[in-house]
Amino acid sequence: MSTVNSATSSSYVSSSYTSGLTDIDTAALVQDAYDAKMEQADVIDAKIDDIDLQIAAYEELQDLLGALEDAAEALTADAELASTRDDVWVEKTAYLSSSDGSVTASDVVGVLVDDAATTGTYELEVTQIATAHKIAGDVATSATEAAGISGDLSLALGDSDSVEITVNTNMSLNDIADEINKQKSASGVSASVLQISDSQFMLVLSAADTGEEINFSTGGADTSLAQSLGLIGTDGSYSNELIAAQPAIFLVDGVEVTRNSNTVDDVISGVTLYLYDAEEGTTITLEVDDDASSAYDAIEAFVDAYNDFRSFVLTNQAYTVGTGADEDAVLFGDNLLSSVSRDVYDALGFRSDSSLYQSLSSIGISYDDSNYLVIDSEELENALVSDFDTVSALFSLQTDTSSDDLLVYDADGTYSGSFTVNITMNDDGSIASADVDGDDSLFTVSGNKITGAEGSVYEGVTLYFGGSESKSVDVTVTPGLAYGLKNSIDTYTNTSDGFLSDRIDRLGKQTDDLEDEVSDITQDAEDYAAKLIDRYSVLETKMYQLELLRDQLEALWGNDDD
Repeated sequence: MSTVNSATSSSYVSSSYTSGLTDIDTAALVQDAYDAKMEQADVIDAKIDDIDLQIAAYEELQDLLGALEDAAEALTADAELASTRDDVWVEKTAYLSSSDGSVTASDVVGVLVDDAATTGTYELEVTQIATAHKIAGDVATSATEAAGISGDLSLALGDSDSVEITVNTNMSLNDIADEINKQKSASGVSASVLQISDSQFMLVLSAADTGEEINFSTGGADTSLAQSLGLIGTDGSYSNELIAAQPAIFLVDGVEVTRNSNTVDDVISGVTLYLYDAEEGTTITLEVDDDASSAYDAIEAFVDAYNDFRSFVLTNQAYTVGTGADEDAVLFGDNLLSSVSRDVYDALGFRSDSSLYQSLSSIGISYDDSNYLVIDSEELENALVSDFDTVSALFSLQTDTSSDDLLVYDADGTYSGSFTVNITMNDDGSIASADVDGDDSLFTVSGNKITGAEGSVYEGVTLYFGGSESKSVDVTVTPGLAYGLKNSIDTYTNTSDGFLSDRIDRLGKQTDDLEDEVSDITQDAEDYAAKLIDRYSVLETKMYQLELLRDQLEALWGNDDD
């Protein structure tokens, strides 16, 4: 947003008009007249500067509140996303330990857990890891000379569909390996040529997947070429099996499990195991737990975001007795800043119904003398470890219903508590009404949605009913500190209708209007100065002509003063 600098524009005359025909300083007279016109523009420019400072302050406040809102959102989940929550309270972590002090657990098993994993402890023992099949053919004297064999090689991995590799008498071992590798993505088998010595070479086939054997006879295919290459004998057995194909075998809580792969994601729900090494007789303990570390980091980020906001508030509340508000207190006494500060502090004062952790102070987060939040690390860690779910309930939205037919679809309001909603159905299966204690004015019905009526205690609560029969359902909604704060802040930061966006837009419009005024005043001053210059130019010319005439007359008649 540009502003007109009247101090710069006041050089109007000096840059466009030079007097000198007479002793009268007409340029200064024009400049004075111009400056007098521009005095009002200077006053407006000062107003624009003040408004620009306010806009910058509101934008900074909007950014700080946005960061606090994001930090709060990381600690809660919207009601309609309850089944696929993505906040820190559903994150899981895994710990591995070994019964044998000489064996490092992570060298035997790797683990990855997702949010769907159930917390618990599992005993693992890896007795065999899966291996990929590798076989070799007969020794040849050259890898580049023609092998002198021909035919079709039917190649497959396990019970998969086979691919046909055509070999002619002019192809060398290298050529045959190249031909096999052209179709390795389809067959699952790759080939290479192993040089044993200067005159000894061997064709080697390797399986891409573990636990599956390389097969030459799928569907009764001819195996003569495989025999000619020395890969199998006349009885179909492998002539040179370098590494046998074998499955992974491991125990989970004493139950033996077999899989063809060393990556196993279908044994423990939400857990992927990576089997690295077999250590028979060594027990690996896997503990799946709530990710207290990530929760701690998210709470710490939340506290930091609040403290940044608090620092801004203190700066804009700074006041010195005798001199008034400090220079940096741009929003001193501002009603919008006071309002958002009050809403933030009220939200932080949320108390849950838990008998253990009811407030921030109960988990080790308190205010200092300047109302900054301070974390007692040990107390917060103990709270997260001792009762993770209760700390979660302090921050995050919690909803519950007594029937699977009813879902709390949204709780975008201040309601906290329990109620029983009585749902009455029409004969056609649609919802006729929903009431609490017989009052059906508390909710409105639209399709399957039951929404708290505007102005009622249930405003902001939206229920979704998927049943087909009338029934009464108990509903419990606990917003949680972070959820309530997020919704409160959104009324200020929302880019479409938030209070701050509205204030910034109105101030911007005010600035635009004032700049238009400055532009009009400047144009009027310039027009007035131009007219004066024209008038003074005419007057100076006439005066100069009169002075010339006077000088001529004095020269002709002499000076009467002599």
